[in-house]
Parts: sequence; C-alpha cells; structure tokens
Amino acid sequence: MGTDRKELTRGLKYELAALPLLLIAPILITIGFKAIKLQNNYLWLILGIILAIAAIVLGFLGIRIILNAFFNSK
Repeated sequence: MGTDRKELTRGLKYELAALPLLLIAPILITIGFKAIKLQNNYLWLILGIILAIAAIVLGFLGIRIILNAFFNSK
C-alpha cells in the first residue's frame, strides 16, 4: 500500500490555495464591519464572507484528497 503522489500533490495544491484565503477573509470581514458603521457599505463584508466560505470548502476538499491519497488502496 503506497501513497498516490499525484493525488497528494493535488491535495496540497488545494491546501495552498486555501491558505491565503484564510488570512485575507477575516481582514476583509473586519474592514466590512467598519465600512458598514461609517458608510453603510456592505461590499467588503460580503466579499469577506464569500472568501471565508471558499477557504473552508477548499480546506475540506484538500484534506479529503490527501486522506484518499494515503489510505485509498487500488
């Protein structure tokens, strides 16, 4: 039982794509709440929430692919 290296690298790419989103999304959400208070502008908040959801989805997909690469027997 070996590790499928193609699947492993694919999973790591998903995780690396989720990493910047995990850093940017909370910043945009904070900016969005400040923009609502000052200018009644919801654009930054909506964008931050969408990026946070995308980070969560990419993270779970990456973990699932990595686990399949380790434990899937062909």
